[in-house]
Amino acid sequence: MSRSTSSALRTVSMVACIIFSAAMAHAQYRGSIRGVITDPQGALVPGATVTLLNTDTNLAMTAASDQNGIYIFNALPAAHYKVTVQHPGFKTKVLESVQIIPDQPNALDVQLELGQAQETITVSDTIQALDTETADTSGTIRSNEINSTPAVGRNVFMLAQLAPGITGDNSQGSGGGGNSMPGNSGPGNPGLQPGVNMGIFATENGPQINAGGMAAQHNGISIDGISTTSAVWGGTSVITPSEDAVAEVKVISNDYDAESGRFAAAQIQVTSKSGSNQVHGSAFFTAHRPGLDAYQSWNGPAGQVTRDDTFFDQVGGSVGGPIWKNKIFVSSIGKPSAALRRLPHTVTLGWRHRRLMPSPQMPGLSPRLISPSPVRSPAKRPSKT
Repeated sequence: MSRSTSSALRTVSMVACIIFSAAMAHAQYRGSIRGVITDPQGALVPGATVTLLNTDTNLAMTAASDQNGIYIFNALPAAHYKVTVQHPGFKTKVLESVQIIPDQPNALDVQLELGQAQETITVSDTIQALDTETADTSGTIRSNEINSTPAVGRNVFMLAQLAPGITGDNSQGSGGGGNSMPGNSGPGNPGLQPGVNMGIFATENGPQINAGGMAAQHNGISIDGISTTSAVWGGTSVITPSEDAVAEVKVISNDYDAESGRFAAAQIQVTSKSGSNQVHGSAFFTAHRPGLDAYQSWNGPAGQVTRDDTFFDQVGGSVGGPIWKNKIFVSSIGKPSAALRRLPHTVTLGWRHRRLMPSPQMPGLSPRLISPSPVRSPAKRPSKT
């Protein structure tokens, strides 16, 4: 086989894998929109044409309201949508910006006004679909909140504490990650001891949060509808996505559906970015400095572990855009994340001085004390006689 033929076969195989993966990923979305079309008096409007446009990818879907005025769209990813409703004898209604709650049914009722179909009523404000289809207690952290809310080590799981019904302070640990809470077991912490570090560099990483009084090890984690919860340690994920690759994080703290019933505490559902027709990118630089870290809430200045002494930086970026416009998209290609050592370094903790060196387990991230320097009182001068 010639070199050119071999190269062509590899290219065809790669394209086929991308197309197959895209089709499989589409089937994992569980979000939907359904609603009722009515006239100004509240009467049902059957036969109305409803068009749903994904403004990120220009993918359009069309549905017709049934005899009860109900329309529905299934298998929707987390994206920006535009809804257009048309029916003879009524003005065309256009909702320019619609946001949905991912991985669940969303309600969006539309009321039409009498008039000619050539007349258009446009609603330009962002419309949040109502959560009237489920009885659970949940919260959704969207992309702009993920990008603007600080999290230790850029660990997206730590933002789960922002959801209603969730408790946990996610204090910073001694190795660049987050501390485990008292009474919660996990990787490296079978003895339920507080202060054990967990973070994005751990093989099994999970947020230290409690939902409804349940321990953190009873939390469940999924990414794009697929469970990534560790088989060894509940409440932790074997995959930690980068913040730049995440579109939304939904946290269900109570009364979830049977499909999420494997775990008894919080259900953390991460939705990744799906790409768009617009070429976009991002870059980040995060500096971790011991002098800027707060003391842990349950130790304080007199405790054995007072605050994170780690001295490191994180750099990285992302890029995304269309491979085949309106057909195939990619997001978050080539996302390096590096910790740059800037050691040795001396940190002052009250009256103690520590010289930090890289740990052999994680160079540049987990410091160890090698030469404590106690504070000496100044020598007394000889008294004059």
